[in-house]
Amino acid sequence: MSKQILFIVGCLLLSLSLQAQDDVPILLTKTYKKVKYAPEQGARYSKVEATKSLGPEGVLKLSGKATARLYCNGTFKELKGKGTHPVASLFEDELRYAPMGFSSTFNSRLMAAIGGPKGSDTTSISSGWGNKKFEIISSTPIGKVVAGQLITFRWQSKKDLPEYTFSLEDESGKVVHSAAVKKKEYMLNLGELGLKEGKKYAWKVVETGGAAFSNKYFFSIARDAEKAEVMKLLQEEEVYQQADPLMKKLMEAVSFEDAEFYYAADKAYAEAAGMSDTGNLPQEMREALTRKQARAQD
Repeated sequence: MSKQILFIVGCLLLSLSLQAQDDVPILLTKTYKKVKYAPEQGARYSKVEATKSLGPEGVLKLSGKATARLYCNGTFKELKGKGTHPVASLFEDELRYAPMGFSSTFNSRLMAAIGGPKGSDTTSISSGWGNKKFEIISSTPIGKVVAGQLITFRWQSKKDLPEYTFSLEDESGKVVHSAAVKKKEYMLNLGELGLKEGKKYAWKVVETGGAAFSNKYFFSIARDAEKAEVMKLLQEEEVYQQADPLMKKLMEAVSFEDAEFYYAADKAYAEAAGMSDTGNLPQEMREALTRKQARAQD
């Protein structure tokens, strides 16, 4: 192999290594007793708890009986007992190369929430209304659902309105269900409507007797087996089998999101947020999903 080819290969490997370090988040997923963190060598330590995102330049410091669990690029590491631990030294291999498979998908969703090369969208969910012509906007990601599912449709309006009319249409535009609603949400059992697998439907909200209205928001009816397959494939992943309950729930949410079961993903993110006494990561991941779907629908 010529020196020129070796040089090119070396540059490519270096590029992949640098890209991986930028795109691979490191999470402190679980702590017990006193765990402190400094963002770099020589910086001041402060108390840290799950689910904190750590930088590779950072250092963890544990007290005598403390434990910590970290995640990076498909790998979990356990720390026990008194000592200091440079974060990068814990994941030398994981930070060296770009992630593959589910780890890549999971990393991209983490980065969308915590910020970085794959996740520059860190604006608040309430910072904008997307398409300004709509006075009412959805706050419910849906995507694919199964025919018998119970769905709570939620929306926001620029002004509080006395009554809304919720309607559901089939692919031809025919209204298959409508209802007058005084709240900004409506629970509907899709199983009672006879919706067909493989078909696409749309829901919208208008001010009853007024001019305010929403866009149409589309979703499709998937087979029960398709949704079950998403969980089956995830449960076969070694990293899922090693994860603690909170991380498992986040992985479930990411798997559903990647398969376009956005309503199931949103629900899993909400459950993960309820499991986390500290850290905003689950809610930030949920908000990133909501923003992404709002942009796609407007």
